[in-house]
Amino acid sequence: MHNTWYRGIVVGVDGSAESMAAVDWAALTADRHEARLTVLGAYMTPPPATMSATIGVSIADLRADARDAVERAVARLDGAWPGGHMVDQRIVHGAPAYVLAQRSASSDLVVVGRRGLGTWDRAMLGSVSGALAASAPGPVAVIPAKAGIHDPRRVVAGVSNDDAGPQLDLAFAEAQQRSCPLIVVHAMEPGPGAGLDFGGPDLRRESAERDEVQRQVARWAEKYPTVPQTVTFHSGNAAEALLEQLRPDDLVVVGGRPHSPTIGRIRYSVSDTVLRRSPSPVIVAHQRD
Repeated sequence: MHNTWYRGIVVGVDGSAESMAAVDWAALTADRHEARLTVLGAYMTPPPATMSATIGVSIADLRADARDAVERAVARLDGAWPGGHMVDQRIVHGAPAYVLAQRSASSDLVVVGRRGLGTWDRAMLGSVSGALAASAPGPVAVIPAKAGIHDPRRVVAGVSNDDAGPQLDLAFAEAQQRSCPLIVVHAMEPGPGAGLDFGGPDLRRESAERDEVQRQVARWAEKYPTVPQTVTFHSGNAAEALLEQLRPDDLVVVGGRPHSPTIGRIRYSVSDTVLRRSPSPVIVAHQRD
C-alpha cells in the first residue's frame, strides 16, 4: 500500500540548531511520503512582560529574523526538492505554537524541534513543541536535537486499550514507508488487588486489556500485511514502560487529545512525558474530536 501525503508537511523554524534538525527530519519524511514541504517562520509582538528586554527591536526586525531562519533552513536543503516538490516558504505573524497548530488542521504533519527546557522552566514558560503538541488538532512530530536524521531502526507505538486507531494507523503506515518493524507497547496499571493473593478481578481485567489491544493491532495488521509487528505488555506506569524501550534511532508514535496549551504544559500526560524525555523523534497522533 502506497502512502502519499497530499496535504503536505509543515516544519516550524526559528534559526536554532534544534529547528534545523527538524528540517532535516521533515525533508526525509517528505521524501518518504512524496509530500510538499513548507518551511514556516513565525514572529510575534513581544508580550508586555518582556518589552523592557526588547526595547529598540521593531516588528520589522522580528519579521526579518523569521525570514532569515526560513532562508537558512531552505539553504540547508542545498537545492533539493523534498518529496519531488519545490519547497514552500512562509513568514507568518503570530505566536509560533498557535500558528503551527492552525496549520496542523490542514496538513498531514507539523514538525518542530525540541529544546532542552527543564521541568520548572517548561511548566512556567512552556515551549513551542509542548504547547503545539498539546493544542494541535492534527499530528505533530517533535524532533530532539540529537536524534538520528535517517530512517528509523523500528517504529514504536504506545497504545492504551481504548481506541488506539489514530496512532496505530500512523505507526503502521510509517513502518511500511520506512521499511522497518513495528513494536506496539501497552502498559497495564496495577489494580487495587495488586500484590494480594486474591487478584481474580485484576487477572480478568488484564486479560481483557490484552485481548482488546491484540484485537486492535490485528485490525490494522490486515490493512498493512507487509509490516512485521510485535506486541509487548508491561506492568506499571505507561510513560516509563514506553521510555524504557526507546533508542535514538527509533520513531515513537503516541496518542493524545488536543488541550489548551496551558493545560498541556502542566497536566503531564503520557504523551507529554514521552515528548519531554524521548531520545528519538515522537509523533503525537491526536484523537480528533
